[in-house]
Amino acid sequence: MANQDFNLAGALKVRSAEKEDAAHLQSYCFPEKTKTQVTKDLDADLAEDSQTHRLVAEVGGYPIGQISVTRDAVDPEVAGVGDLAVSAPFRPLGVADHLMKAAEATAAEDGVKTLEVELPASEAPVIQRYKDWGFTEKPLVVLQKSLDSAPEDDEETAEDGEENEAVDPGGEQQELLDT
Repeated sequence: MANQDFNLAGALKVRSAEKEDAAHLQSYCFPEKTKTQVTKDLDADLAEDSQTHRLVAEVGGYPIGQISVTRDAVDPEVAGVGDLAVSAPFRPLGVADHLMKAAEATAAEDGVKTLEVELPASEAPVIQRYKDWGFTEKPLVVLQKSLDSAPEDDEETAEDGEENEAVDPGGEQQELLDT
């Protein structure tokens, strides 16, 4: 049989997630997770006290993509977007663009003024995609301490027996450390 081209058309709908979406989300978006894991995560997002709103992209009655918007616990005008996932065959069709637009609209309706996303620096193509959607990088310092090594004696004492204090002239961080 010779190759044939077909023009297919379908409607994409972005809507709030429902409990019944778990099985399809697991199949199409999170095959590396179990259905139980996806169901548990979805149930947490759908809980009445949740600060997360999960949206799904649906084609032909099947959720083929999703994104979550989670309000910041400290600043209600900030929300994080995450868990953006689209089934591989639908990625070239711009489904992620529609999910991002819906996430922005949902956040704005909820009084959010700023959306944030945290990504590892190694995810250059993903970072560029978020930049294409209007996200900008902000400076961030990540400090890390490994707790699996032997503790070191960090407190040096002066000759008179008093502890030396780190000096950060006018530093807000020092004030926080002193409280």
